[in-house]
Amino acid sequence: MHIVCPTCSASYEVPDQLMTAGRLVRCARCNGEWTPVAPAEPPELPEPEPLPPTPATEAEVQPPPLAVVESEPAEPLAIDAVRRSAMDRLAAHPASPRPSLALRLAWAGSIVLFILLIALAFAWRGKIITVWPPSARAYSALGLHSQPETSQ
Repeated sequence: MHIVCPTCSASYEVPDQLMTAGRLVRCARCNGEWTPVAPAEPPELPEPEPLPPTPATEAEVQPPPLAVVESEPAEPLAIDAVRRSAMDRLAAHPASPRPSLALRLAWAGSIVLFILLIALAFAWRGKIITVWPPSARAYSALGLHSQPETSQ
């Protein structure tokens, strides 16, 4: 029997022999208690009466003759594509969208900006060391020894 908690909508599958009339059950998720009601069985529908046989004409009994049509054989690739499932076709040709022009320009701009920042950090290293003395250790670690600029 399938029961559903009216409080939290948790569903449970309980064997029919455990569900007796009027039994109180408790939800494992929310600890709500309720008495499940067995679903009403649908009424049995009467068997439909068979239709009376109709007299068959000769045209209905014998199928029309098949016409033979000459056609070119299908390409094996086309037949293979029809037989494969949709998941096989997706796995065979993963879609890889081409990046748009705007995305390429954004990447190029980011790279140019990064190179410009490195060039400025190299060119103004004396001023940077003057303003931020701990940066002298970073420059010396890179082999770019520089004396801080002195103000006159």
